[in-house]
Amino acid sequence: MAEDRNAPFSTGGFFLVQLALMIPFVNLILLLVFAFSGSMNVNLQNYSKAVLIWMLIGIGIAVIVGIIGALAAGGIGVWLENLNQEYMVTK
Repeated sequence: MAEDRNAPFSTGGFFLVQLALMIPFVNLILLLVFAFSGSMNVNLQNYSKAVLIWMLIGIGIAVIVGIIGALAAGGIGVWLENLNQEYMVTK
C-alpha cells in the first residue's frame, strides 16, 4: 500500500484532477479531501496543499484590496461632498 502512495501520479490523473477542480465549490471540498486524506497519493496530497495555500494567499490579497478600495471610495465620496458644498449655487 505504501508503494501505491509513493508511485508517480500520471499525467492523465493530473488532467482529471484539474478538470474536477474547475467546478465551483466542489474544488474546495476535493482539495481538502485530497490534502488531508491519509490514503491519497503523496504527489496529489502535496499538490492539493500547495493549491490550498495559493487560495489562502489569494483570499488574503482580495480582502486587503477590498479594504483599500472601500477606504478609497469613502474618501472620494467625502471629497465630492465637500466639493459640492464648496461650489453650491444658492438663489
